[in-house]
Parts: sequence; structure tokens; C-alpha cells
Amino acid sequence: MPRTTLIPGIERVVIPEPRQAIPYVHAYLRDRILDGTLRPGSKLSQVTLSQQLGVSRTPLREVLRLLQTEGLVAVEPNQRTRVAELDPEELDEVYGSRILLEVLGITLTLDRFDAERRRTAQKQLKTMRACAKRGDIEGWIEVHADFHRTLTAGAGDTLQRQLRLHADRAARYIRIYQAAEPRTWDAAGDREHTEILDALIERRLNDVTSGLAHHLARTALHVLADCAPGFEPRAVPQAVAMVDNNEAAWRATLAAVASA
Repeated sequence: MPRTTLIPGIERVVIPEPRQAIPYVHAYLRDRILDGTLRPGSKLSQVTLSQQLGVSRTPLREVLRLLQTEGLVAVEPNQRTRVAELDPEELDEVYGSRILLEVLGITLTLDRFDAERRRTAQKQLKTMRACAKRGDIEGWIEVHADFHRTLTAGAGDTLQRQLRLHADRAARYIRIYQAAEPRTWDAAGDREHTEILDALIERRLNDVTSGLAHHLARTALHVLADCAPGFEPRAVPQAVAMVDNNEAAWRATLAAVASA
């Protein structure tokens, strides 16, 4: 009998109720894809996954189907399943959508950004700096997500769900940016986060919306430049131009990223 090759980083999932295996396993595998444990292109053997996760293949097949629907796994013609490769068009559209939705969220927060939220955001900025200084990327990513949720805390539940979905999808690309810029990845983001927060506190609407749009666009452009240098983004520039209503401002951002 051939020896099974284990999939690195995959552990048994604790499932309190056997009939609830699908949501637990889905959440676990989704997190392992988004945090980079399961790298793009990795083969996902159902037999091996079933053994390592401690679940039968029936719920596992449904989990893989859900992940395929989310664009996180791909099923090849021979029925082999792999973690989806990084797709520049997906990145462009995820960030284009995120820019418009998050700008809407922050505008809904502008008049509701009270002293408590200000203190929370300032504390999160301080924690992000500490994480970056000691090289704690996972800690930084978690607090970074919380910071962006604080900036858009005035949005309702429906918009919050959409924002979380796009932020989760963007996490894969943030890690690529960090890997490509191991010494400097946090510097520009820290400056931009501070500027956005200051503008939000002072209720400078145009600076808030433009700053956030260009902040998100910069990450997308850096990752595209590293992973797909020949790809021409469409959604990100359109989203930024819609926020700024100023194509010249977008061109300046594009030029600054290209020369960095």
C-alpha cells in the first residue's frame, strides 16, 4: 500500500457535533488558504485531507465545493483539486470592490467616530507598530483587520459582512506584499493609516475617502507588479477615479508605485 504524503500544516479539526462538520472544516481550510499555510497550487488529496482532518469524505467534498465557489480552490479536468493560483484579475476586482465598499463604510462612520472609537483605533495603530517591529506578521494582520473595521464601524450589518468578505480575500495578497518587501512593507502603510485616522478624527471627508482609496490601491498595485507585471489593472484605477473624481490623482499614485 503506497505511503500517504501528509499535507504540511494541516491538523485534526475539533468538531463538537459530528453533524456540524461542514462549517467547522470549511472555516479551518479557508483560514489555512488565506493565511498561506496552503500555498497557491498545492494539491489537495481528498484521501489525505480526510485522514488529517479526521472527517469523512462526504462533508469534505461539500467543503471543497464551497471553497471552489469562493474561488479559493480549483478542480482540474482530471478531478484533482488544488489551491487556486493567484489570479491578477481577481486581485484587481477584489481590491476595486473593496475600495468602493470601504470608502462607503468610512463615510458612514464619519459622523459616528466618537472618542471611544478614536482611542480604539489609536491603540490598534500602536499595536500594529509593535507587531511590525518584532516581525509578528500574523499578529499585525489580525490587528490590521480590526483597525479597518474600526474605520468603518458606522456601517450596518449588511455592509459589514461584505467588507469582511473582501478583507479576507485581500489577506492573501497582503502576505505576498509583505514577503516581497520584508524590510519596508510596514512603513508606507503606517504613514497612510495615521493620515487616514487623523482625517477621520478631524472629519475631513475628501482626505478620508481619497486617503483610504489610494492606501488600498497601493497594496494591490505592488502585488500586481510583483506577481503579474504584464497585467493592466482596470477595476482598481476605475474605483480610485470614482472616489477622487480626478484621473490625474490616480495617475500620480500609479507613477509613485512604479518608481518605488
